[in-house]
Amino acid sequence: MKKSVIAIVIMLALSLCLSACGKKANPIVLPQASEITSIEIGGGVQDIICTNKEQIESFVQKVSEATPTSKKSVQDVPTVEEYIRIDFVTNGNIASVFIYQEGSNWYIEQPYQGIYETDETILTLLENEC
Repeated sequence: MKKSVIAIVIMLALSLCLSACGKKANPIVLPQASEITSIEIGGGVQDIICTNKEQIESFVQKVSEATPTSKKSVQDVPTVEEYIRIDFVTNGNIASVFIYQEGSNWYIEQPYQGIYETDETILTLLENEC
């Protein structure tokens, strides 16, 4: 009886430890779409500036739908070789995120905030909308 109680306690302690390690990132922090005056896209073949309000709203919506991961963002830029930098420009402020691919997965990284999983349709949105 004592052995089974001890085994149960150990299993519960392990499950608590393992579940605490997988904390997901906080939601992406972006300005309201109505406050954004432009989106500046760099890191591709050429830099792009998007000022169309409908396109900005569409892109902000797509970024906001990204799924938080348990990966940490601990630097100013991602640790991958190739990425696209997206600057959301408001009157006096800039909020930046980075889009990149690792393996077959696509990610949005907001420095020091978190890393979020998205899909390749975000690139199509950038190409067609802006």
